[in-house]
Amino acid sequence: MKLSMNWGTGIAIVYVTFACGTLGVVALATAQKTDLVSADYYERSLQQDRRREAVTRALALGSDLRIDPDVDRQSLLVTVPRAQATSARGTITWYRPSDAQADVVIPFQVDREGRQRVSLVGLRAGHWLLQLAWTADGQAYYDERVVQIP
Repeated sequence: MKLSMNWGTGIAIVYVTFACGTLGVVALATAQKTDLVSADYYERSLQQDRRREAVTRALALGSDLRIDPDVDRQSLLVTVPRAQATSARGTITWYRPSDAQADVVIPFQVDREGRQRVSLVGLRAGHWLLQLAWTADGQAYYDERVVQIP
């Protein structure tokens, strides 16, 4: 028995195969989880110049700004200059690039020595960005460090 097809049937098979493939790719793409860098990314982009100035100020602090792992590895010790100790206020953000739901924001309030202990308890192992944003004496500062939690 010989199978024969005419041109119309062949073209119909190609179009149906293409349409099914396209629908499959669309279904796969819409099922993927997509996290934005941040929920308010547009507003943040408008503040880019101020952020750059804050980063420059933080870099100018040099070794006076430190983030050291604590001996027990369950916390980090953040240190700012003593001159900022009484006025430094802001936020510390644990930013998880792979999962926006895991982000944690805590207040940044240092003691009289300019130090604050930041706990690692409850954070999943892996890649995190520690984002420090604070103001002291009317000036904004921003620093960001990569932290690998074992």
